Amino acid sequence: MDKAGGSSIVQKCTLVMDVVSNARKPMAFSDIVSKTGFVKSSAHRILAILQTEELIEYDKRARTYQTGQRLHDWARLAWRRADLQDIASNVMHALSEKTGMNTALSILDRQEVLYLRTVDIVQYRFASHAGDHAPLHSTAAGKVFLANMSEEQRNETLQKISFAKLTENTKTTAPEIMGDLQHVQQKGFAIASGEEQFQVTGLAAPIWNADGKVTSCLSIWSLLDHATREEVFAKADELIEATYQISRQLGWNG
Repeated sequence: MDKAGGSSIVQKCTLVMDVVSNARKPMAFSDIVSKTGFVKSSAHRILAILQTEELIEYDKRARTYQTGQRLHDWARLAWRRADLQDIASNVMHALSEKTGMNTALSILDRQEVLYLRTVDIVQYRFASHAGDHAPLHSTAAGKVFLANMSEEQRNETLQKISFAKLTENTKTTAPEIMGDLQHVQQKGFAIASGEEQFQVTGLAAPIWNADGKVTSCLSIWSLLDHATREEVFAKADELIEATYQISRQLGWNG
């Protein structure tokens, strides 16, 4: 096969993949012919090649075509290689600018929150930064991680943490914090108001990966002399939308 012929085949395969990938449901052969503009014999040949390479799957019963397992595997590998911090960075800066509040990206590190990246608009000498740890029971991010654990993992974790009383608002027993975890499960975000540091009010929401699992968390927070608790709470929808943006870039389809 000469260079021109090979290039033509690649272009035709690419066009079919574009058409099938963008379809909202499996496509009939006639629909693929119509969308690509190929003659039937050419469409049959291209689809046969793509099926052999597992890039397209054919449902004999429904007589329809859809994207194949190999393409899904490629996409999953690309998502897993994506660097969470790089993906989250622009979203975090945009969220901080929009809300006028600080943002933080964190993961679960055993029985603690580990901050990976922070954006600080409101300056505070006791603010956490990348590499710092924080308790699970007194932070919004910690509550998100606890709420999204299996019941067995959550019970084990709650038995291991110390429940140190950091302010007069800190919840210091497992039964006390369970109400907050139910709120996370129902509303999709957590609240921590003066529980780790009295001056700080924060919200946090989960970030989902391609497998539908919570692997990280995005938080916003501010100081009482900069924003009231109600003003922080009012940013919940913007926070959740930001976590959706990051999650989708990680391959989440929720």
